[in-house]
Amino acid sequence: MTKRAVNRVDLRGRKSPLPVVNVAKLVKKMEAGKSLEVLIDDLRSVEDIHRWADRTGHRITLSKNEGGYWRIVIRKKG
Repeated sequence: MTKRAVNRVDLRGRKSPLPVVNVAKLVKKMEAGKSLEVLIDDLRSVEDIHRWADRTGHRITLSKNEGGYWRIVIRKKG
């Protein structure tokens, strides 16, 4: 897990739209400024999470292809 991420969720094996729905619920419960690390292997969901973060004002601080899955770190706005 990255240094700033305080929570991690492994959504590998889940298909769109479930991952972005799960991420939105988890981020909503977090304190402002905290981070969530997401592991995901569905490319459409990776794109969904990026669009959701742009639309809601949360910041993607890491989005990296780890070879078979993506590691995304989202920092909650505020």
